[in-house]
Amino acid sequence: MIWWLNQAVGVLIKIIFLPFSSLNTWMAMIVISLLTALLMLFIYKKTSNQEGIKKVKNHIKACLLGIRLYQHDFRTLLSAQKELLLANGRYLLYNLKPLLIMIIPIFLILAQLNLWFGHRPVRNDETFLLKVRFIESTEMEKIDLKLELPEGLVAETPVLRIIDKREADWRLRAEKPVNQPLTILVNGERYLKEIPPLGKNLSRVSTIRVRRNLWPELLYPGEKPLPSDSVINRIELSLPEQRLYFLGIGFHWLVAYFILSLIFGFALKGVFKVEI
Repeated sequence: MIWWLNQAVGVLIKIIFLPFSSLNTWMAMIVISLLTALLMLFIYKKTSNQEGIKKVKNHIKACLLGIRLYQHDFRTLLSAQKELLLANGRYLLYNLKPLLIMIIPIFLILAQLNLWFGHRPVRNDETFLLKVRFIESTEMEKIDLKLELPEGLVAETPVLRIIDKREADWRLRAEKPVNQPLTILVNGERYLKEIPPLGKNLSRVSTIRVRRNLWPELLYPGEKPLPSDSVINRIELSLPEQRLYFLGIGFHWLVAYFILSLIFGFALKGVFKVEI
């Protein structure tokens, strides 16, 4: 079920980004931030007590005005501060329900956006690590490990077995663009890991393939999960992180996404008559 849910959200994001594959990455970020703001405003309006929020905000304003006007009257000032605390508590309670509901779609969207903005594909003649982590019961000294690479990838080192971490590593180099997944053979069992494509400003890059499990599947939705009985826990490519540059400053995509979403949300709340 988790796989199909991730697939549905992933296809939607892919369709949204389709016109921006050859454009500047910022264009895609601006559009998805705007759409996220619209979605959150819709959910907030439909799931919150708009009338109650409006009344409690007016009450908070009245309390603040009272504190300012009666700052020399200790009894009145104390009463206004008490009312202000209670009003703030009611305001937080009014916001609790919509925020809890919004967590679900936001989490699914963030996991998908990390595939598009989190890392960049490997470039020609660039090296990177392939890390294969095994389940705890694996006897690392005894397993038979082989690696089959598609044309365009070469292994610069033999396998390095890190016994205490139950991990096997290879250093790989990309000689040219790769269109096929690599294959890891463990005691004759074949496990595939896709290699992100080159050549586009905006690319979907899956760095991790995980074993079937609820939480890892939600965090890393880029590829179909490994079987639940697999001896491999996860397969990871250590690719460089991507940055969004503005005026020469590199931003992590999450920072840009949240700032833009908040700006769009507050800018449009009046247009859609949403009390926040």
